[in-house]
Amino acid sequence: MNSANQIKPAVLYHLTLVTALVVAPHFQRLDLRITLAFLAVLFLRWMTLYFAQWKTGRLLLFAVTIISTVLIFTVYPLLMGLEAKIALLSLMLGLKLMECRRRRDLMVVLLLGYFTLITHFLFDQEILLVGYVFIMVIALTGLMIEASRSTHTTGFRLNSLRYAASLVVQSLPIMLVLFFLFPRISGPLWNLGVDNSTGQTGLSDNITPGSISNLIRSRAVAFRVDFDQDAPPPRQRYWRGPVLWHTDGNRWTRTTALQAKQITYQSLSPPVSYQVTLEPSPNNWLYALDLPEILPPEATLLPDFQITAKDIRNRRHRYSMTSRLEYHTGPLSRRERQLGLQVPDNITPRMRDLVSQWRSESTTDRELVNHALRFFRTELFYYTLTPPLMGENPSDQFLFESRRGFCEHYATSFTSLMRVAGIPSRVVTGYQGGELNPLGNYLIVRQSDAHAWSEVWLEESGWTRVDPTAAVAPERIEQSFDFDLEENNILGIPVIFSTADSSLLKQFAKQFRLGIDAANASWHRWVLGYSKEQQQKLLQHLGLGALSALKLALAMILATAVLIPILLFLLRLGSQIKPDPVVRDYQRFCKRLDHKGINRFPYEGPLDFARRVVRKRPDLKQPVNAITQHYIKLRYGKADGPQLRKAFHQLVRQFRA
Repeated sequence: MNSANQIKPAVLYHLTLVTALVVAPHFQRLDLRITLAFLAVLFLRWMTLYFAQWKTGRLLLFAVTIISTVLIFTVYPLLMGLEAKIALLSLMLGLKLMECRRRRDLMVVLLLGYFTLITHFLFDQEILLVGYVFIMVIALTGLMIEASRSTHTTGFRLNSLRYAASLVVQSLPIMLVLFFLFPRISGPLWNLGVDNSTGQTGLSDNITPGSISNLIRSRAVAFRVDFDQDAPPPRQRYWRGPVLWHTDGNRWTRTTALQAKQITYQSLSPPVSYQVTLEPSPNNWLYALDLPEILPPEATLLPDFQITAKDIRNRRHRYSMTSRLEYHTGPLSRRERQLGLQVPDNITPRMRDLVSQWRSESTTDRELVNHALRFFRTELFYYTLTPPLMGENPSDQFLFESRRGFCEHYATSFTSLMRVAGIPSRVVTGYQGGELNPLGNYLIVRQSDAHAWSEVWLEESGWTRVDPTAAVAPERIEQSFDFDLEENNILGIPVIFSTADSSLLKQFAKQFRLGIDAANASWHRWVLGYSKEQQQKLLQHLGLGALSALKLALAMILATAVLIPILLFLLRLGSQIKPDPVVRDYQRFCKRLDHKGINRFPYEGPLDFARRVVRKRPDLKQPVNAITQHYIKLRYGKADGPQLRKAFHQLVRQFRA
């Protein structure tokens, strides 16, 4: 094999490590068997480098390829979905590394590495991942530079990484021009027609016992909110989602039986304006504070005040809203009354007896509601995320036997009791609370804030929010954003709401987490959220709002064409090589002799020049020979060091012709 075509061992060592780091973010989504197989291939490659007698022959490569192929089709029989394609790409990258011997093979591995880095953005576009990919691009480019060197070295040169970093930094101005001027499309950049709903969480349009508790255990962000004024207190942070009307005694679902009508209600408080950045989810509804008043243009307000929108599934969406926190919804329609009084067939006699007792002690519907809340507050009810299993009648068993559950148990059982009492009611799901991030002055609403509550219709106030969970666990409502849930997997153990540890380490971890989230929020808003509308606003500020897509593309090409020569000129100025101090001192020595009529010829070496100077000026023999000997040692010999350089500099400085 041609030695010029060989790859230095140091490059292969580092290439193996960088390949593992390039694929590493995919480990969390790949099947464990695929991850172990990929790491095994890299380990085998490393062993063949460490032990020279272990050579990757054709038989070994063939065996590893067959095993990898069988494994891929065992885990992903039809190679359907993104995970299957990423698994295939990862193993292909590892196998190509196994047979990497020549520079051509190295270039293929590096190009596959660049392509693999791009695939990370199909799953995540957080700013930490962007920084990680940026570092990996520099590492791959450094390997490419190191492999292209003609001189052999035993180690990896750090200046290759510095040169690679400088190349990446030099490309940033062109990247910014392309980012701001490239004609934007209406849809998201990474929505490439694949199913991105895998692994995404969010509220469903129905609830059964246990469905919301799974969300409450997740710390994933549901959405972020920027308020135009101070954020409302926690007890008013009810983010309205799906409204559930129909029940079979176990499962609650939405209804399509409501007729569209002109929605009007009386506002009793000042408006609250805010912007919501909704994380990707498979749902088509938006969240708003009770009650929404001014909606974004793409949204539709249903008769039960739920908001739906088109073309928002599985992508991040930002919208503006205005809500009223105090209101009167007005009279009840006949259809709403009919739906709000529907009861399942499994209402038990003791449920009816309990409601009859409340009715006998009440003169109004509001008094009956207060009796029900007092019942939850005074009886031995507990808020727990691990309630015991319910039978065919979960409401009855919860009210009179277990008395252990979380928000959906309280909301559904309370709503059933209100319907038995003849009070129209419904279940509302959504989120409650949120954590205020002081670093960005916005609210973070997580999946752990998922909640369910009830609405009852009262003559004097219309649809009125009633949260029976607050009667049992007021900490969940009043201070949820300041409290950490201490998880306990023991069946039926109540949740303990305890204040977060005030230790320095805990505070630092919280500040770091909020700082990362604030950076991500800005990244989403100004970079990932840089839409066609925002581009038009920017161009209008620059006085270029009239540019069409074609003219914008031409402006982008023109700006790039102007920018490249400017960058090349600046790079040329910055790349001018400064002479070595030893050479500079020797040139000063020659210049002083030139002033006395002894000019050094371009072809003349230091020794020949010194002999000619001595012949013409015997009086300068000692300093000329001393300077020449020092110069030859520093320039051409192995002797070097600060002392010798300093002595040479002093000799030249003291020389006078």
